Amino acid sequence: MKKTALAALASLMLAASISVGSANAASKTYTVQPGDTLYKVATQHKITVDELKRLNSLTSNSIKVNQKLIVENKATGSKTVSSINSLHSAKPTIDTTNNQNSVTDNSELMNRIIDTAMPLQGIPYVWAGVTPAGFDCSGFIYYVYNKAGVKVPRLDTIGFFNRSVFITEPVEGDLLFFQNTYRPGISHIGIYLGDNKFIHAGDKGIAIASLDSSYWNLRFMGYKRFIDIK
Repeated sequence: MKKTALAALASLMLAASISVGSANAASKTYTVQPGDTLYKVATQHKITVDELKRLNSLTSNSIKVNQKLIVENKATGSKTVSSINSLHSAKPTIDTTNNQNSVTDNSELMNRIIDTAMPLQGIPYVWAGVTPAGFDCSGFIYYVYNKAGVKVPRLDTIGFFNRSVFITEPVEGDLLFFQNTYRPGISHIGIYLGDNKFIHAGDKGIAIASLDSSYWNLRFMGYKRFIDIK
């Protein structure tokens, strides 16, 4: 009886070892390059940010240059590894789905944001400006969102970055953040218009730009949504 039980246990351990080995062999990795973000890497490999984070056991949105990320894992291997890990670990998983706030009931609000922003095209850039006499990038966001009914305080780009959550499926009216423009780190913000376009307060004033531009694509940090929008 004992021999039978031991044999069964040995077979199970061998099967688990083979399954893990197969999953590792099926994994495809990507080395993080300067300017990469989780969103850019996920989009490039046709997976979601949440999937990318799960594959790499990431608990934040920070990645480093030269970091190796798993970007593909065959379903069979991935499921096997998950099953084995669940048997050996009682640690709770981190649910990142709360970051993907639903805007189903806020389509009217998001439309108001776009309707408020679009007529402002051509207004000049003014450092710290928050009125139609002139805007800087964060002042533009402050003005548009408050006019549309989202009461946010006057913050800079970093303040707005900290007041928002990453999303993987942006809608028109959501935020876009950029890094390493006129200073290192988070430094610019705009409003998403769909089709890879956004409206922002740039050097030439309020204008529409495209993420297809090499300049903006290289500095793109990700899509976010204010925590004030539920």
